[in-house]
Amino acid sequence: MTTADLPTLRAPNGFTEALDAETLSQLGSDQLAAFLLERRWFGGKGRAPARVRISEVIRLRGGSLRVGIMVAAVARLDVDDAEGGTTSYQLPLAIVAEDAPCMPSAILARVDGGSKKGYLFDALEDERFRAALGNAFAPGTMFASSTDGDAARWVVELVNGGGPAQQDLSLLPSRVMRAEQSNTSVVYGDAAIFKLFRRLEPGTNPDVEIGHFLTTRTRFTHTPPLLGVVRYEGSDGLHSIAGMLQGFLPGSTDAWHHALDQSRSYFADRGGEETAHPFADDAERLGRITRELHDALASPHDDASFTPRPATRADVERWADSARRRIEDALSLLGERVDAGRVTDVRTARGVIEHREAYLSRLDELVAVIGGDAGQLIRHHGDYHLGQVLRTRDGDFQIIDFEGEPARPLAERRERSSALRDVAGMLRSFAYAAATLAAERGSDGADDATLRRAARWERGAREAFLGGYLGGASASFLPPTGQRVDALRELFETEKVFYEMSYELNNRPAWVWIPIAGAAALRAAPAGRS
Repeated sequence: MTTADLPTLRAPNGFTEALDAETLSQLGSDQLAAFLLERRWFGGKGRAPARVRISEVIRLRGGSLRVGIMVAAVARLDVDDAEGGTTSYQLPLAIVAEDAPCMPSAILARVDGGSKKGYLFDALEDERFRAALGNAFAPGTMFASSTDGDAARWVVELVNGGGPAQQDLSLLPSRVMRAEQSNTSVVYGDAAIFKLFRRLEPGTNPDVEIGHFLTTRTRFTHTPPLLGVVRYEGSDGLHSIAGMLQGFLPGSTDAWHHALDQSRSYFADRGGEETAHPFADDAERLGRITRELHDALASPHDDASFTPRPATRADVERWADSARRRIEDALSLLGERVDAGRVTDVRTARGVIEHREAYLSRLDELVAVIGGDAGQLIRHHGDYHLGQVLRTRDGDFQIIDFEGEPARPLAERRERSSALRDVAGMLRSFAYAAATLAAERGSDGADDATLRRAARWERGAREAFLGGYLGGASASFLPPTGQRVDALRELFETEKVFYEMSYELNNRPAWVWIPIAGAAALRAAPAGRS
């Protein structure tokens, strides 16, 4: 959308008036929807909302928010879908003069302020707004939509003393991270990173909840400390975590790219089996840290939302039922795509489809092995893979993003489960890394030598990680025997493989050969039998 196509807000009394709820109501549903559909963080891509409206506006002014000549607010957008559901998002707003030297990219509307003209835009693009937001953390600040008792509020507060946030973050340079997805992150110098949750979900955000628990209740040091929280309190009773401030790790890179960078020479080397695995030491270290994470999350405490409970036979059956549904759904979809000529490796795909009953029977075997003692249900990461781990510049690892799978409802993401669900997620991440490294060599199935090298890389990473994870003392949250641990791990890996298959078929068809290969490997040598 060009600036000429933008709607115009008319505020004859000046820019300040332009951020009043009454003035913003000039923006129609179609205009708001057009803006949202262009945002990467909007969760309703691919389908136009039935209706979008600005339901509340909280002006950010006064108190400790020093914005100078800036006019700023946070608007809540309620988005109705065709099925009658409503999802709420938050959008910080600011206004820039039309003759400003630097124009923002996320512009919502033109502003006719009488004697002044400008643009309404996403305020996170403005360094002055980011500085003002950083400044609001030091003393803690509350902003309200009005002075009424039922006003909407945006509450900024420190956690456990705040650490680096006690300094004035507004004095540090800030930047918006470009890897924006469902959230938007702002980095303040080398001190802190602020994550704005674009979607306002009622309840407790697990990223904040687990971060707060690990920071204040345990000695686990392999996650950035939680420094501050922003809470949204709607006048209609919608209470949500609006943002979180954490310690920043300058010079870090995610473990996914680290693993690939470390291993490319291994794939280029055509030597024999004796070639040292380039990621084994890191994988073992990551296994130990993952175990420390689960030990911390399962540690004794008086917080009811973190108290472990025994995993029963009913839980095991529930997990197996979920895996069965994943298998049925994925193989049905795979068959449709094979028949339509949309799968490259037809032979392997048909082999996986033909073994449907074997996969289902294997689940029955696993349930029988696990029995009624699957350890405990604990809080866990919920979306664990190499991309959720940072390798710091001193060579250690930090685990981030405890939000869980974003597509799942918040209540599900807060549920307890087996720690081995996280383990299975990381093992599947190794499979994706190995496949990616093979594909970089020009092999998605044609070069047998490269694929053998990929299989050795994956096997070595798995063995090292599991050695680190299981090499310590026993834990009450794990099944009591190695056989049961292997069986439950295999159950979760099976579910994950077929989830990946459906996901890739629907979103990245060119990648579907990876979970197809994973399913074929399960058939050839089930993990629980190793």
